[in-house]
Amino acid sequence: MRRIATSTLASVILVPALLALTGCEGHFNQRGFVPTPGSTEKLEVGAQSREDVVRLIGSPSAVSTFNPNIWYFISEVQESYAFLKPEITQQKVIQITFNDAGRVAAIKNYDLADAKEIVMVQRITPTTGKELTVLEQVLGNVGKFNPATRQGQSPGAPTGSGI
Repeated sequence: MRRIATSTLASVILVPALLALTGCEGHFNQRGFVPTPGSTEKLEVGAQSREDVVRLIGSPSAVSTFNPNIWYFISEVQESYAFLKPEITQQKVIQITFNDAGRVAAIKNYDLADAKEIVMVQRITPTTGKELTVLEQVLGNVGKFNPATRQGQSPGAPTGSGI
């Protein structure tokens, strides 16, 4: 009897502990561009056109806003534990620049060490006008009653229907 109670107590304590430990296991999420092995090494400056790059490694993750001759291939690996905020552990960006003839002009590789934290500006755009209280809004509509709309007529100029 004592042995059954001990094993039951141990299972009551160990099962939740094991479940809690499985929640602490890290989860890795690959996001973005994932090239096939060896495909990015085949890129050569001056050798490929845009179509060749798309055929070789795929379409870009992003195209530069102000220069459509710059393509970006972006990938990252995020690691998360249980309920904690995910953390980026790896990041790769391949920047391919094309010349005016549509051939590869430059290839640059960036990683997580090249990344910079961007702080958002917290300014608020002011709006013009007067801020009204609830009482001013309610009382402001007093006296703006138009009897023409009450009789089914539309206010404004006559339509010239000839009736």
